[in-house]
Amino acid sequence: MRPNNFNFKNGILNVEDMSLNDVLANFSTPFYIYTKASILESCEAYLSNIESTDLVCFAVKANSNLQLLKILAEAGLGFDVVSGGELSRVIKIGADPKKIVFSGVGKTKAELAKAAELEIFSINVESSYELENIIELEKNPRVSFRINPDMSGDTHPYIETGKADCKFGISEVEAISLAKKYSPEEINLVGITAHIGSQITNTDLFLELLEKLKSLASQFEAYGHSIDHLDVGGGLAIDYKMENNFNPSELVKELKANVGNYSLLLEPGRSMVAQAGALITKVIGEKENGDRKFLIVDAAMNDLMRPSLYNARHEIENIIENTEDKESFTVVGPVCETADSFGDEFKLSAKADDHLIIYSSGAYGSSMGSNYNSRLRPAEILIDAGSYKIIRREESFDDLIKLEEI
Repeated sequence: MRPNNFNFKNGILNVEDMSLNDVLANFSTPFYIYTKASILESCEAYLSNIESTDLVCFAVKANSNLQLLKILAEAGLGFDVVSGGELSRVIKIGADPKKIVFSGVGKTKAELAKAAELEIFSINVESSYELENIIELEKNPRVSFRINPDMSGDTHPYIETGKADCKFGISEVEAISLAKKYSPEEINLVGITAHIGSQITNTDLFLELLEKLKSLASQFEAYGHSIDHLDVGGGLAIDYKMENNFNPSELVKELKANVGNYSLLLEPGRSMVAQAGALITKVIGEKENGDRKFLIVDAAMNDLMRPSLYNARHEIENIIENTEDKESFTVVGPVCETADSFGDEFKLSAKADDHLIIYSSGAYGSSMGSNYNSRLRPAEILIDAGSYKIIRREESFDDLIKLEEI
């Protein structure tokens, strides 16, 4: 059973849907496809229980397509950016700087100056040297201390960001020391933020984190700083098996009940867009080596990195099931790496030229894409009310080499 907010099964995968047939007929595979309705449903889940002083800031690293960012901004979301490029993207689509937070351990002086000039909501400080660089600026921007809470998110080590030995944030002890060292006249310290990691299934961890932030806020205020918001980050899980649904609205309701007199800020990414997107690929052929049957498709690790990087598993189906019995396949791409695999033991009935759908690819799919093996990056298509539009055209060879010179 698909989660309620997963719109593909009731939309795109309906083979009578002319928008799907048009897309399959007019675009070469692979390509990404998104449903606007699913994105807006996720927005509503996060926004339904917040107040005007609270902020939900989409983590742009999850998917940085300009049209999708514009949809999110028009729905009322702000943005969490982690680079000058992401900051420029959200400004490009008309985002309100007062709804932007800037995270990341390696902000350059130029990036900090740009964020200060734009007067964004908060620069999330992750080191003492970064704070010193901010103090040197002509402006005195709003800053928040990103705390490393030394909490385990019980998730993949590559996406666990809140433990003491991670590169992110500063310890609670160091944060208190910095709040004591610098006066409110020297730094405009207005918030405290933390991020445990991604794919968090135990929502009690967010409440535990909130209590840590509230305790620190009281200590910062004792040194004269005016704390106006607490930011618990993002990381709410989605179920890539598409059997369960983790409800953002219930999480937000609980956080609001416990945040006290502070404004609440969240930074969701994956849970906003992952299940609103899918990667469509075509079967090139099948082969057998040893005791393994391989189904070779035209999508690859450069298009969707998660399986190769995290051993992540996305559900895969044939868009139009045929009548043949299903077999167990290892689904792989054409890239010259053994790691270019979407996983083993997919039960499929597929043959050459069949279209497959790789589900839950709306987050950390296109945004992590590359041109490895000189492969062209795929098109991105948005489905909206039964029609479709191109929101990123497929690359050409000229696009691939346009910045190079002989």
